[in-house]
Amino acid sequence: MLIAHIPGALLGLLIGNIIDRNLAIKSWADLRTRLPVRAQPQLNAEQVLFMLLGHLAKSTGRVSAAHIQSARAEMQRLQLSAAAQKRAIAAFTQGKDCALTDLRSALRSHYAADKAEQLLTAGWRIAYAQGLATAKQRRILQRCADWLNYPAASFSRLEAQLMPTRLRPNSAGNELEAALQLLGVTRSTSLAQVKQAYRRKVSVHHPDKLMGAGAPPAQLRAATEKTRALHQAYALVRKHLQG
Repeated sequence: MLIAHIPGALLGLLIGNIIDRNLAIKSWADLRTRLPVRAQPQLNAEQVLFMLLGHLAKSTGRVSAAHIQSARAEMQRLQLSAAAQKRAIAAFTQGKDCALTDLRSALRSHYAADKAEQLLTAGWRIAYAQGLATAKQRRILQRCADWLNYPAASFSRLEAQLMPTRLRPNSAGNELEAALQLLGVTRSTSLAQVKQAYRRKVSVHHPDKLMGAGAPPAQLRAATEKTRALHQAYALVRKHLQG
C-alpha cells in the first residue's frame, strides 16, 4: 500500500536506479543488448537457394532483367506453388543485401552431400545469365562448394558443362570468327572476295614454294600446318556464306 501511494515518476526513478546500480546499464542501446534476442525464423531449402541467387546477381553491381528471368526459370524448374514463389522472390531480394557468410550454416543444413550440385547448378545458371560469369561470382560459388565439401574436379566440370554454347571457346561462332581472321576477311565479304583472299594466302604459305629454296624441315612443317589451317578456314567460311 505504501508503494501504491508513491508517485509514478518517483517510482520510476527508484526502479531505474536499482536496475542501473545492479546491472550497470548506461544507455538504451546497452539495455537492448541485454534483452533476449528473438529467434530468427528458419529458412527452408528454397529460400536459401534464392537468397544465394540474389547475392550472385547483385554481386555484378546491379540486378538485370536477365538475372530476374533466370531466377523465374529456376522457380519453374522447381515447380513452386504461388505461395512458394512469393517466398522465393522475397528471399532473392533479401539475398541482394546479405553477406555470403550469413548463409553458410543454412547452406550446410539444406545442401550437404548429394544436394550440393543442385544448388551450384542453379548458381552457375544465374552467373551465366548475362554472359561469362564474373570472377567475383566464381569466387562466391567456389566458397559455397568448399563449405559443402563439393569436389574441385566436379566443380570445374559443372562450370564447363553449364557454360552456354555460344560462350564456349570451341563453339561454331568462335570458330567462324577465327577463320575470318585467318583469311583476313569479314562476315560481309563476298564469297568471291573470300576465295581471292584464300588463294592469295595459300600462294604465300604453300610448302611447295619453300621446298625449292632449301628450307629447313621445321619451316616446311610450319608452312604445311598453315596451309592446312587456311584450307579449313576457307571451307568453314564458304559453308557459312553459302548456307
